[in-house]
Amino acid sequence: MITYKPLSELPVKEASEIWNRSFEGYMVQASMPLDRFIARASHLGLCMERSLAFFVDGHPAGIVMNSFREVDGKKLAWNGGTAVAPEYRGKGIGLSMMERNSELYEELGIQRAYLEAISTNAAAIKLYERVGYTVIDRLLIMSAEGTLADNAQESSDAYTVTRGQAGELRAVPFYRSGDVWQNDLPCIQDGECVLVYAGKEMVGYALFKRAFDPSGKPASITLFRCEAAPGHADVKGVIASALSEVYQPELAVRRSAFNIRASQEALVQSLEQLGLATSMEQVLMVRHYGN
Repeated sequence: MITYKPLSELPVKEASEIWNRSFEGYMVQASMPLDRFIARASHLGLCMERSLAFFVDGHPAGIVMNSFREVDGKKLAWNGGTAVAPEYRGKGIGLSMMERNSELYEELGIQRAYLEAISTNAAAIKLYERVGYTVIDRLLIMSAEGTLADNAQESSDAYTVTRGQAGELRAVPFYRSGDVWQNDLPCIQDGECVLVYAGKEMVGYALFKRAFDPSGKPASITLFRCEAAPGHADVKGVIASALSEVYQPELAVRRSAFNIRASQEALVQSLEQLGLATSMEQVLMVRHYGN
């Protein structure tokens, strides 16, 4: 018998343990200590009242965690982690979990729901397709170590670049809350931005975060979003100017780009020219509801 409980009805330590048990033996390391589980839920806006723990005959069997937003009047949901405990895999539990989660979305009036799955996880992708999700893009996780000075493209004199805080992007006329949940402003509020101008006209931006070592020196730089204004004639030049300011090519640090949409070909090409290589690929999936 399959039953479920909202995570808010469980002690947080038990919820964390169910997460770790459900992701045991997963193709990437997803288990985490309690403090990180709590921090992740807060950072990603995961709703404990509407995230679910599943049980088979009273024994923990799986978990689904959810986050919700409203964008342009549309109610959106994101599946922030679904997994089944090893002893229950291959027994239809995952399908039951996803069907119950879809019922929850319908009860809440969700209009679009998103999730990501590792591209090589064929079983998970097939499961999500069975409950109505379709693949709309690929997401690339890229990285490089050391300096980029030998690979960096020179910024064009046609552009000026300023730096600011992530929240300033809300004033960018062509910034749109995107389909890639973790790369949007609500999850990067402590990040930074780069704004690219041609004269007084804003023509591009980038969203990124830096991490620092104990001495206060930059240790890593992670890019989340970078784009030129729609229809701009020099997309590559705008992106090159933004990336040069974000990545500071002369610094010896770890650089990464997280969940970059493969369909952004100019950005992907610029990152590859800088020496960043893809280390993991996910598929971005969406389900539309009839509200």
